[in-house]
Amino acid sequence: PRILEKIAIEFNANFLWRIFNMYHLMLSICALILAFTASTPAHAWPGFTWEKWQKDTQEPKPQLNTPQAGQVKLLPLLKTSMNAKDTISTTKAWEAKRSDILSTIGVIIGTPSDIQHDTRKTFVMGEEKLEKYRRIHLRIPGEQGDSIPAYLLLPNAPLASPAPTMIVLHQTQAPGKKESCGMVGNPDMAFAHELAELGFVCIVPDAIGFGERIPESSQPYQGSHDFYDNHPKWSFFGKMNWDISHVVDYLETRQDVDTNRIGIIGHSHGAYGSIMATVHEPRIKLTVASCGFNTLRTDPDPNRWSHLTALMPRVGFYVDDIKTAPFDWHEIVACIAPRPYFNWATLSDNIFPETDNLSDIYTQLHDVYALYGAEEKFRGELVPGKHRFPDEGRQQVFAWIKKQWKLE
Repeated sequence: PRILEKIAIEFNANFLWRIFNMYHLMLSICALILAFTASTPAHAWPGFTWEKWQKDTQEPKPQLNTPQAGQVKLLPLLKTSMNAKDTISTTKAWEAKRSDILSTIGVIIGTPSDIQHDTRKTFVMGEEKLEKYRRIHLRIPGEQGDSIPAYLLLPNAPLASPAPTMIVLHQTQAPGKKESCGMVGNPDMAFAHELAELGFVCIVPDAIGFGERIPESSQPYQGSHDFYDNHPKWSFFGKMNWDISHVVDYLETRQDVDTNRIGIIGHSHGAYGSIMATVHEPRIKLTVASCGFNTLRTDPDPNRWSHLTALMPRVGFYVDDIKTAPFDWHEIVACIAPRPYFNWATLSDNIFPETDNLSDIYTQLHDVYALYGAEEKFRGELVPGKHRFPDEGRQQVFAWIKKQWKLE
């Protein structure tokens, strides 16, 4: 009996040990599933459907014949074709190509319907005093019926008088400007709060489809089709650019703002918003973008611009064969030159994956800036990590801004 008892105990122990190992194996599998889910690209927001946009607007596919269209590889920035002989060596030649790029992007972004600008003055909604700055809640006149909610952060001890000013754009999250001001969300996204404490004037608007521009507790891009009903030939990107230009109009009315030192900064949605706004608004003198783009031709989900979001619906005509796209993001970014531009990117970005080619793009951007003798005005960082803008990156950026504007 004792031998049988011992065998039974050992059997039960082995059985329980196997059950224990199977339990841990299942936990590991669940962890891997969660990790994979967390690293997948952005999902489609419920406020927009590309098929509905196409049906409602009846927009045809743009007929754009460009040197980049039909090419699997990226067209080098200083080339006018894939022919090795067609090399750009002067600013005049580059600016001719730049003009062509902007014309192409203009077709993709589209144009508004008969847009009516609200001519009323900016309205102050309220004011709060913090330790190092005041936060003023504004309504800036924009399109009639769609004013631009924003916070203005005025430091108690500005870096200069009039002060250098940063437009701060939020990432893709419903509260919009509140996170950029450190009122909610991720502290790493509170650029406006950090910059104001350093002495910069900051203005932080809600982009269309975010913050006060959507119903409370709703998701980003809510009401997108209402916008396209009013402006069937436009795009969210076009509207974002238009709004930023009117934010700059407001800044120009303030005597405490140095209009020769107006910059823009953002992460993710705020980054590509900053890039596109700078390209279309010459009064923006300096740009910082964190984790804001990869190239269409390497992106496993280029439909992020047309199907997953309401940003540029016309890109949707190319996503099934992305090599036919008439432009790519390296061309848009290059149009910022020769204004100061800092690009922060990560090698394991889970929102904008496949960023390995940014090293070569940085080299090409340096070459474009070199045409103007302005190599020191471009800085590109490509570091290990996921879709984030950590403190060490932000400190590099803040020091770079001060150096560019001779504030040290």
